[in-house]
Amino acid sequence: MRIVLSNDKMGLMVMKQKIKKLKLPLSKMTGNEKNYTAVLLEDVNSNMKAFWEVLSGVKERGDATFEQVGLMTEKIDGIEIRLVLKTALSSKADKEKLEILEFKIVRIERHLKIAG
Repeated sequence: MRIVLSNDKMGLMVMKQKIKKLKLPLSKMTGNEKNYTAVLLEDVNSNMKAFWEVLSGVKERGDATFEQVGLMTEKIDGIEIRLVLKTALSSKADKEKLEILEFKIVRIERHLKIAG
């Protein structure tokens, strides 16, 4: 942590205002305590700002990942549909072949009965 004590009157006023917002007992604090508290507040504010910037980046990456997962899900759904259709068509073709074979067997059986 970096502690910088400023003699700048405007900076000191801003620091005191920050301390007042926290409702700290200013009347019981010495000048050095007030300055130190103000510096700590600035440091906390700076760290929080950095934290929120990092968190924002994490959120953006999470959103991008969520979008990619959505696209992959759509692709997988498309593949599943094609697979189901292919299986259904294959089954239908197998049924048609079976019906043709059954018809041929019946014709052969009839022919054999006639010949026999």
